[in-house]
Amino acid sequence: MVATLVAVAYPVGVATVVGFGVLACILSWQHERRQGGKDTVEFFLTARNSVSAFTIGWSFYAAAMGSWALYGPPSYAVSAGILGITFYSIASGIPIMIVAFLGDILQSKLPGILSLSDYTYKRFGRFVQLYVATMMLFNMGIALTAEYTAVGDLFENTVGSKRWPIVVIIAVVATLYTAYGGLLISIITDQWQAFLSVIVVLILVVYVAVDFRTPLPPIPHYLGPGNYNGLSAIAVMPISLISATIFSEAMWQRCWASANSRALHTGALLGATATIVVVFIFAFGGYLAVWSGLFDVNDPNADYNTILFLLFKDRTWLLVIVAVLSATMSTSAVDSIQNAITDSVGATLVRPFFKRADVTWIRGLVVLLNIPPVVVSLKGYSVLQLFLMANLITTTTTIPLMAGLWHGPRGQKVVTPFSMMTGSLVSVSSLFWWAAIKQTADQTYRAALYRVFFVAYDYPPFLIALGMSIAGLVVGAALEAAFRAVVPGCGRYPVYALDDNREGLDARLGVRLGDVTQDSVPEYPAAGKGADAYPAGKQYEA
Repeated sequence: MVATLVAVAYPVGVATVVGFGVLACILSWQHERRQGGKDTVEFFLTARNSVSAFTIGWSFYAAAMGSWALYGPPSYAVSAGILGITFYSIASGIPIMIVAFLGDILQSKLPGILSLSDYTYKRFGRFVQLYVATMMLFNMGIALTAEYTAVGDLFENTVGSKRWPIVVIIAVVATLYTAYGGLLISIITDQWQAFLSVIVVLILVVYVAVDFRTPLPPIPHYLGPGNYNGLSAIAVMPISLISATIFSEAMWQRCWASANSRALHTGALLGATATIVVVFIFAFGGYLAVWSGLFDVNDPNADYNTILFLLFKDRTWLLVIVAVLSATMSTSAVDSIQNAITDSVGATLVRPFFKRADVTWIRGLVVLLNIPPVVVSLKGYSVLQLFLMANLITTTTTIPLMAGLWHGPRGQKVVTPFSMMTGSLVSVSSLFWWAAIKQTADQTYRAALYRVFFVAYDYPPFLIALGMSIAGLVVGAALEAAFRAVVPGCGRYPVYALDDNREGLDARLGVRLGDVTQDSVPEYPAAGKGADAYPAGKQYEA
């Protein structure tokens, strides 16, 4: 069976990935011909106001999902039970709605916004921008590594082949069409990738519903609604996944790309709903495998990454379908993260310091920034462990960063660069304090830290990180107010306004795509009217 599975799954999986790559390149070429080569660097990175509600909805779904969903939610069912997978599913979709709401606010205030770091710079200045951008790159780098790891795990542990060929193929194909077509082509291919993944999910659901006949014993206590990890999920999952999504440029890019406010909110609702449903299906598959006894929780050698696939054991054709699903979901997630990382680095590091940089620099970044995640993914680290570390780190800064939206006269005195950084750093420090408190007599401090950041999806660290970020923000504001009150000449607060009438990055810096500047790009009609239209929006043909 293994030889047959390898012989079939690998060619089909590779053909699917390459097929999407070819489609993306064709679409990129067609779009370039229609626009006459007049797309700007800004449009390459943001696809500004060009995508309809239906398309952006599929893109939100494709960006949120990935082959990690075949591993994370099913394995979480073992420890968190029905309550845990329910909140995991809900918390996977709700952040899309939150980012859409916040993105709408940001784009109305900053029509030329290029990335979340643009907002950070306008509201908090350059130092905080670099700090936040570093955290975003860390979070997205972890997400990209987890994606490569997940698809590699499937082909190594389930298909029975080496992990590196499929990882390298997905990385190379996604990198090529992302570097060629930019965000718009990534979004357009998302709808095809998302549609295929939904079809495959439906096939798997129908098969399990019709064929699964394993007798079900009484639900064990660890799968019931009252277990500790399941109750912890009520806090852990919303906090962790909202924070991780806030620090993922992939979601914010879809806000900038939406044609107007209505398209953004409608698409976010569609994407969030699809994400919640599909994540729950995968998670419940793992729950069903454990409940039925197909997975032995008492086996110390049990592979938690293969729980879902136990439902399809001895069904080669189904495992081939799963391989196609994994490759498809991985490619769509990878190209989204690639674009997001490129946007973040381009806006934060390249643009301000290398103002003559053109799109060649951006395309080069797409290639270079993919190498470290590919290398690390070949080590085969646990997907859940990778996400836990990133989720905790981003939780420390989410509230202080988003509090900057309070930017009136009083908000300028409370949410300052100093108080924002104080809130974040106090929160980070609190996690190290918590590890010291939880250290046992027979445990080293390093082992205690490892458990906090890599092992336990427990509610105390997340609540502590969230609460201490708020407390640190308040304390920082009070300290700054006291300092300004007693030190002569420091009584006036600097003003960081969010209102911005700029046309965008290209107009601001004169950056060129080829030999074309923003001024030479033809004007397009506004994407919407009245409250639905963004102030500086241009409608491009997708």
